[in-house]
Amino acid sequence: MDARPSLLPSLFPMFFARTTARACLAALCATIGIATTGFAANLTPGNIVVVRVGAGAAPLTSAATAVFLDEYTTAGVLVQSLALPVAPSGAHQPLTNSGTASSEGFLTVSVDGRYLLHAGYAAAPGLASIANTASATTPRVVARVAMDGSIDTTTAIADGYSGANIRSACSTNGLDLWMGGTGSATGGVRHAILGATTSTQLSTTITNSRVVGIHAGQLHTSSAVLNFQGVSTVGAGLPTTTGQVCALLPGFPTAIGPSSYDLAFADASTLYVADDRGLTQGGGLQKWTLVAGTWTLSYTLSAGLTAGLRGLALVPGSSPPQLYATSADSATRLVVVADTGSGATFALVATAAPNTALRGVRFLPAPAATAFCFGDGGGTACPCGNNGAAGAGCANSINAAGATLSATGLASIAADSFVLAGSGMPNSSALYFQGTTQAASGAGTAFGDGLRCAAGSVIRLGTTLNVAGASTYPNAIGTIPVSIKGANTPGATRTYQVWYRNASAFCTPSTFNLTNGLSTTWLP
Repeated sequence: MDARPSLLPSLFPMFFARTTARACLAALCATIGIATTGFAANLTPGNIVVVRVGAGAAPLTSAATAVFLDEYTTAGVLVQSLALPVAPSGAHQPLTNSGTASSEGFLTVSVDGRYLLHAGYAAAPGLASIANTASATTPRVVARVAMDGSIDTTTAIADGYSGANIRSACSTNGLDLWMGGTGSATGGVRHAILGATTSTQLSTTITNSRVVGIHAGQLHTSSAVLNFQGVSTVGAGLPTTTGQVCALLPGFPTAIGPSSYDLAFADASTLYVADDRGLTQGGGLQKWTLVAGTWTLSYTLSAGLTAGLRGLALVPGSSPPQLYATSADSATRLVVVADTGSGATFALVATAAPNTALRGVRFLPAPAATAFCFGDGGGTACPCGNNGAAGAGCANSINAAGATLSATGLASIAADSFVLAGSGMPNSSALYFQGTTQAASGAGTAFGDGLRCAAGSVIRLGTTLNVAGASTYPNAIGTIPVSIKGANTPGATRTYQVWYRNASAFCTPSTFNLTNGLSTTWLP
């Protein structure tokens, strides 16, 4: 671990007194009930976002309390504070948290890296005993915060977590939402669609869920109830219907004792779990390792801590793994550690100001890829005037809008979850390929019925057959990750495109077309 974190404590004694003008404006607007999305700047990939409950003006209570998302650089410098709305605006609801319920207020990042997700209550600050309210009159709300700082609070479910805490939310794409919380009849893990007012209770195996998360296409939840003391899967994959079974990961304890909260998979066989027990009782940052099908507790990191942990964020692709966490201290702290082994020590990043509390935390990932080279008439003309729609390739024989290429996951050499997805193509063969540069200054050159965008040293990733006009790479046929197949290295910028067969009678005699291009820079 480098020496930087040791300098951080000196930066924060006057942390909230020296906040930026933007943060001051956000706090003022939250106090008087004005939405601040118009003042928010873009969130910056590579920074840290922490949930802060309370503006500091009055002691925290169980009443509804204003919530802020504080963005820091990894050097511990406050960039901005986004205030979640405290008053309704059209279909958008206020979102507050209980000032004293330390089991709620967690933060996640959508699988596609485009959104932050946070859950709370549709109530203005001051509503007493907010977690005890009925969801029929005080709906539970999910905030979807885009990377441009805009906030969507249109999801307000009236049938979940009634009289109890909603604690967390996660998503693949900002549209499908999974929530975690408690409630004897309406708790557990639930699913809803963005903007919904109702939801589906997925399982009654665990009705007291803490933090929900998605790893490798599987939904998980943490809990500390009955014989579910740790992390469990919820159904198979990403379920959206009732009747699912929650299964504790093999090796996690079934006896009451642990107090598991946030979780982070470093890879398929390494899982970190925040435990908020006292340090002498096993609290801190647990590292679990999958050995022969069973998860084993390797060790618990606690050096440098004064209390257990609740929020947890892994820096994807970091080596050694670097993790930020929020503590269970009475004055909550934001801390950081590089896992170099069982003796690794936490460093202080920030301490909550009086009358505030720090809850969830997440690292802001770089976007999976940036789209370029469109056949929409804004650059190079399509070969036979077959312009597509904005953001897509040239029109093809079945789709006048043209085919599109997008990506999800993380382009990381150490933790590659990068998946390319083409859509809007004929049900024909498709070739996914990688280049090292953008053709013709990013505008592409005419090629068949489309535009060639990815150029330079070109590598074939794999071929497949489109089904319902769509396909992906990697897939069941081509399973080699893009980082390996493309022989990529940290810091390398690569471009991607899909070549596909087109009807012979459509445009030129070439009988093939292409999607738009994508560009990404690979992380370590």
